[in-house]
Amino acid sequence: MLFLFLASGRFRSSGSYAADPVLLLLGTGLLLLSAALAQLAQKRIVRTDGRIILYWICAGLLVSVQLTGGSDSIFYSVYLLFLMWASLPSNEGSATELGLVIGFTEAFSLLNASIWTGGEPLISRLIPLLLPALKALLVPFLFGLTSDWLADREFYSGDSAYSKEKDKGGKDSPPVVSGTSYPLLQIIHKNSGADSTCLFIRSDDGFYRLAEHVARDKIVISRFMLPAKHRLASIAEKSSETVIIRADSREERSELSPYRFPGPEDGGSLWIVLCPLRGEITLKGFLLQDFSGNKPSDSIISDLENSAEILQGICSSEAFPVGDEFTWMVKLVSACNDNSLDKAVHRMAGILSELIPDSTISIADIDGRHGRTKVWVSTGPFARWRRGKTFDSSAGMAGWILKNRVPCRRSRIRSGGKNVHAFALESGMHDRAGSCMGVPVIREKEVIALIMAEHEDDNTFMQYHEGILLTAAGMFSMREELAGLRQRFKNISGRDTLTGLPGITLLDRHLHHMAREVQTYGWYVGLIVADIDGFGTMNRTLGYSEADRLLMDAAVRFSNCFSEDVFIARTGPDSFAACIPRAGKALMEAMSQRAADVLSFKYLGEISGSFVSVSASIGSVYTHVNRKVLLLTGEAEKAVSDARLAGTGTCVVRKIGLSGPENDR
Repeated sequence: MLFLFLASGRFRSSGSYAADPVLLLLGTGLLLLSAALAQLAQKRIVRTDGRIILYWICAGLLVSVQLTGGSDSIFYSVYLLFLMWASLPSNEGSATELGLVIGFTEAFSLLNASIWTGGEPLISRLIPLLLPALKALLVPFLFGLTSDWLADREFYSGDSAYSKEKDKGGKDSPPVVSGTSYPLLQIIHKNSGADSTCLFIRSDDGFYRLAEHVARDKIVISRFMLPAKHRLASIAEKSSETVIIRADSREERSELSPYRFPGPEDGGSLWIVLCPLRGEITLKGFLLQDFSGNKPSDSIISDLENSAEILQGICSSEAFPVGDEFTWMVKLVSACNDNSLDKAVHRMAGILSELIPDSTISIADIDGRHGRTKVWVSTGPFARWRRGKTFDSSAGMAGWILKNRVPCRRSRIRSGGKNVHAFALESGMHDRAGSCMGVPVIREKEVIALIMAEHEDDNTFMQYHEGILLTAAGMFSMREELAGLRQRFKNISGRDTLTGLPGITLLDRHLHHMAREVQTYGWYVGLIVADIDGFGTMNRTLGYSEADRLLMDAAVRFSNCFSEDVFIARTGPDSFAACIPRAGKALMEAMSQRAADVLSFKYLGEISGSFVSVSASIGSVYTHVNRKVLLLTGEAEKAVSDARLAGTGTCVVRKIGLSGPENDR
């Protein structure tokens, strides 16, 4: 778009050129006619040779732009849009060739319009026009050349390989454009003579991804994702055998081959042969070939089915998902990055089940204090014997791993009548496992969780399987450690350094939580704010260090007034707050008076030896309106001010209803 803007020069006619209204109207009509012809060509309604249609469109554009002012025309940028359209593979046009035609026409029209005017010699009039004429020639030509180059780079990345294949095999060799890493697909395609051969693999989100493809010349294949409800995906899901589909109309061809760009040869019947690739439970993907014209023979279909069986074995083997290490590493990192720990654990178990097919993956939480191992999440054949169960942390292979803090693998564990169980020693739990493997999740030198894999077959787990579990355990550990550090930082950053109590930020966060509680359960919540009377005078009398000790003593006394479910915070230099859940009028009055009594005491300075009398003004508010909970701090401060005006050691308790504070006391 930037190149289009720079190359076009301007998007409206120059002030020096006054277009004739009749010519402008005629040029607009020709432009619209050219656009309609381009639309007909794109829709394949016009069956004429594509190159001829492009030249007719080019002629219409040339005449329309010249009639409306040439390079100064309001329609000049249409040239460049046309060259971009002509370079698309479905049009079979040469934007370079048409750009050269447009450039010669523009240069000639510029010279013709200017060289015959004036009385100066011909050379004197020609020399100043050479540079503008060269610009008029080069701009469309270079733009068309660039458009063709970009189209070749985007759509025909395999043309160089095709040219070499054609030079070796001659004209009769089937040209192939291939980007596949499956050599088997190239063999299938070459032997069958299909237009294209595509392998679709089912992804985690249910879509079918075009994993690999091979195609003949002039057939452009796009990397494509088929939704689960697409017609091809539905046919593959419902069919256990090879399906042959015939598409005659353009609509059917477009619906059944969305992975292909439309081409000029898209006429007649299209035959699609689809072979499902099934796992033991779900559809892994499908292999398909499409043929133009005649129906594929039985031998071609038989060869495709045999090849599909081989691909099905590759897709179902344990080496298939492990091969792409980058992909499953990205999936594990993405799973660990989930905000919810429970969702992260479930996603991690699902990814490990995919990486180690037909195995049971269990992630257990370790309670070292009580010696219990509780299976958090379990997926696979043995999941119903594992999920939600609690085992002794010293039993089975899990207990051995917890004790020694190292991974462990066991194969042929049913041989010799000595069963090795993953989580429990008793054989009544489940003894069908032939192989098991487990790794610990360690944080701060303690085992916090356990990842266990079990399989019915012997000798199932290899070294790279252990590496996968160790990678998952390491990511899980880092995720937990990072979460712990973040929580610790939040607690440290939000706490008062002198008293160790939460600050105003944590109190505000707690009030947000209490607002949700009030909205859910409808109970009352109250806030008590205690402000020490005359603290400035005490500060000057005792000194700063003694005043700090007084504050720490007052913080301890105030905190001891309340139970553990009450949130205590320091909200100012000489004020403390207590958020009380499920608080009614009687409870708020009693707790406010108790706080006033506790904060009324004599303090002896250790250094100065001076006695000071300590008292506090108490302001309390409570409400059952969730929208008013966040206003409790401000209303409590107002109640403290009123209590201080009434006298030292006074308590003021108010209720906040829908209309505001009420029941002053």
